[in-house]
Amino acid sequence: MRKLFILSLILMIMGGLYAERKALVIANSIYDKVSLNNSIADADSVQSALSRMSFSVTRFNNLSLSGMIAAVDSFATKLSVSDEAVVYYSGHGTNFGGVNYLVPSGVNLGITQVYSKTSYSLSTLSQKIKHAKNSIIVLEASKAWGASANKAITKPFVSMNAASNKQVIFSAAAPNKGVQNMQLPYSAFTKAFLDRITSSNEGINALFPQISRDVQTLSNGAQIPWVSGSMEGDYSFLSEAMMLQWRRQPQKILQGGGSLSW
Repeated sequence: MRKLFILSLILMIMGGLYAERKALVIANSIYDKVSLNNSIADADSVQSALSRMSFSVTRFNNLSLSGMIAAVDSFATKLSVSDEAVVYYSGHGTNFGGVNYLVPSGVNLGITQVYSKTSYSLSTLSQKIKHAKNSIIVLEASKAWGASANKAITKPFVSMNAASNKQVIFSAAAPNKGVQNMQLPYSAFTKAFLDRITSSNEGINALFPQISRDVQTLSNGAQIPWVSGSMEGDYSFLSEAMMLQWRRQPQKILQGGGSLSW
């Protein structure tokens, strides 16, 4: 019994030594009949910011359904129970039968379809990465199809629960609400999110209300971000080295802003 305890302790220590910060960033911008203006630029900004915060970032653009399945499976398989995981998705999203889906590139939301066969379940993504030390899913989705939302046979995301008390899901718009198209070269939620996590030493449980206020201010109250879950023990995106630098040289918190891309 004592030997088993010692072995378990050694494995825990070794797991801590090799713990990593890992991120998966996916931008889907090209769809049948319509393209999204901001998805690639938003994902570029996220990739750059996370890389500076010591994340190892895996990046994909315009994935098919099989590509999304492969990307998530590969990312999830490489996650250990000691790793910190972030998944950022920018592109179309919808719900079908009360289940949220990330819509692959090339799909036409203007035609009737069974999304369980054409798109990637957000619940599946949530479950796939929940074994990490902590996992954060950031969704720049629920955008209108084309110039007018009524051209799409689709619905915005509905509310869902995070897979564990070690996971938080951030969404650009409230359940059953769409992202506001403010005709700006970047997305409000992503911009506000990055402004806050890169300029504050507060944990995400405290930062999300600030991000939400930033987006509401920019959109004159038309867009309200949504969060599911509250990270047990909280979590800061700043690495330990960045936290030390923060303590030595306090930084000014930036105001969020921007426009969403659907």
